[in-house]
Amino acid sequence: MIKIIFRIVAIILLIYVGFNVVKLLSTLKIKDLQTIPKAVLFSLLRVIAAQAIALIWTVPVGVAIGMNKKLGNILQPVIQVVASVPATALFPVVLGIFMSKLGGLGFASIILMLMGTQWYILFNVVAGAMAIPEDLKAATKTFGIRGIKKWKTLILPGIFPYLVTGMITATGGCWNASIVSEYVNFGGKSVKTVGLGALISQATETGNFAMLLMGTITMCIVVVVINNVVWKRLYALAEERFKIEM
Repeated sequence: MIKIIFRIVAIILLIYVGFNVVKLLSTLKIKDLQTIPKAVLFSLLRVIAAQAIALIWTVPVGVAIGMNKKLGNILQPVIQVVASVPATALFPVVLGIFMSKLGGLGFASIILMLMGTQWYILFNVVAGAMAIPEDLKAATKTFGIRGIKKWKTLILPGIFPYLVTGMITATGGCWNASIVSEYVNFGGKSVKTVGLGALISQATETGNFAMLLMGTITMCIVVVVINNVVWKRLYALAEERFKIEM
């Protein structure tokens, strides 16, 4: 009896919430809805750019740390200290540089996204490189496998599952960071660029709850779609082809 009552109450609440959501969204104008696809596209491009920049340096550095104990003992404490500094503490410095000289907030927002999310990839790559079995490392050394061939046959397959995990986490972090990096208060005034994060932040500041709700729903949908289309398939690939059985 209690379960039935609970279900009835839950259904009533869902209907009530759903009705109010539809009612609120119905107040949006066509011109407001037309800004969303462009905002999604620009934010997506920034997320991809931030991930690409992170990969360029985190993969080689992470592999070097994970496969070289002496180097790891030196660099790991340094990186952990640097990573512990809140990215938001460095936002004014980055904005001061890029707003005046290097492309404005459109490019600065990529750097702001990168600063808070690159460590997810780095630490996962380090863990992946450390997890590569010593006998496989010894085998590549015995057979004289070096350079690009070593990366293709040992390193990249070995770190791939960890790399995917790091990138998933970093991507989610980038979407969250877009809210604070695409619309900022700098020099006593609000500065924004085109993006979904900017749309959400501006809607919050102006009290446009309909646009705030629509932007949040849109971001959730985009993240879920990317997870299912991209990351779910890469995870399956990692399980099937790049899993090291001990």
